[in-house]
Amino acid sequence: MPSVALVVLDTLRSDTFDDHFEWLPGRHFSRAYSTSHWTVPAHASLFTGTYASEVGVHGHAGDLDCDEPVLAESLRDAGYRTRCLTANPQLFQHDGWDRGFDEFVGRDSLPSFADDAFDWGEWFADLDSTGVRQYLDAVWRCVRSDCATRESIRQGYELYSRSAADGGAAAVRDRVRATDFGDEEFLFVNLVETHTPYHPARSDDDPVTVVAADAFTDEEPDLQAARRAYERSAAYLSDRYREIFDELSENFDYVVTLSDHGELFGEHGMVNHSFGLHPELVQVPLVISGDGVADDVDHGVVSLLDVHRTVADLAGVDVDSRGRNLLAADRESRDFRTEYHGLLPFHEAQFAREDVPEAEYEKRDAPLSGFVSRTGAYAYETHTDGFRTLGEFAVDPRERLDELDDAVDVRVVTDGDPAVDEDVRDRPERVGYA
Repeated sequence: MPSVALVVLDTLRSDTFDDHFEWLPGRHFSRAYSTSHWTVPAHASLFTGTYASEVGVHGHAGDLDCDEPVLAESLRDAGYRTRCLTANPQLFQHDGWDRGFDEFVGRDSLPSFADDAFDWGEWFADLDSTGVRQYLDAVWRCVRSDCATRESIRQGYELYSRSAADGGAAAVRDRVRATDFGDEEFLFVNLVETHTPYHPARSDDDPVTVVAADAFTDEEPDLQAARRAYERSAAYLSDRYREIFDELSENFDYVVTLSDHGELFGEHGMVNHSFGLHPELVQVPLVISGDGVADDVDHGVVSLLDVHRTVADLAGVDVDSRGRNLLAADRESRDFRTEYHGLLPFHEAQFAREDVPEAEYEKRDAPLSGFVSRTGAYAYETHTDGFRTLGEFAVDPRERLDELDDAVDVRVVTDGDPAVDEDVRDRPERVGYA
């Protein structure tokens, strides 16, 4: 059975990927689309091969608690060693995202792969304190523990302050280099270098933080500075990922590289990626590298759903999936949906903090859907100006979207504001989600 690595370069726009990752070998899919505009529902599609609405995953219900087996479970049951290295705290904020993984390592624990390293993630989770007090309590435990104290304290400060401007790539690179991978391995990686706050590692500039509510304030954010910092962060990520990719290529038969969604810098009057189904948010880079995969470009319309099926087929594992094998010569052309499920729990406080009128919040809390046709045309609902279409359609796009929506069996899960430990909830804000 071949070994497979699946790497998500979180929040990386397709056009930015093209500018900085031309070195990446393999089959590039020029018309790849996410199923959503942000991390959690997009990953639900990657892990289950279904739309997030079908497994009940959205901002107010982030647990991955569907009855069907997820990809890592299917691979583990088939004999694979399964590992997850994620710098994105969203995959720790809710239950179930560790399903099927023999090893599940989060952002704060990524540097602690050496025997003498202090595991900041373990200690942060174990402490009752929060904020600065939590960090000081962890430092005290670090000093008293049997570890490389000076290096561990430096790592802890960088994790707490993000002063190193690193979204996990350097730590993942070092951990991958130190790991003795076997013959039948599945590795999932998520890196957040291009997620807000944009803070390129090779720059002395202050981090640039842009949140969704900034688009509705009288004082407009400096979008030129934000885009400049984002591009520099992408350039840094490219350099680090080249090192990671070289290691993965030595240990894995196939490496799948993609993004889960894009980012907005003033397009459509918006910033960040918190709401909407605009093409800058849902079109993503996707490359498959590995044994027998030619260096070429595939212009067919593909979806994150297809990644689920492709990984399973490469591993010889039978799964239920809406996706198709991206490497199959007879791949069927299809239309694919995109989904928006409403705002997240912290957005209400964010909008209030920026004195945004409540009507703006309520308007953008309504669900939306869209679809990309098999010919590459895109149609989608908006909160402001109705139904948008890009490209030429062979059928009425509004009627076709209604047909696709009706074919989805939505799993209704409304658990309100999820009960999340205060420390765990604080982690996304520390890296720019809230």
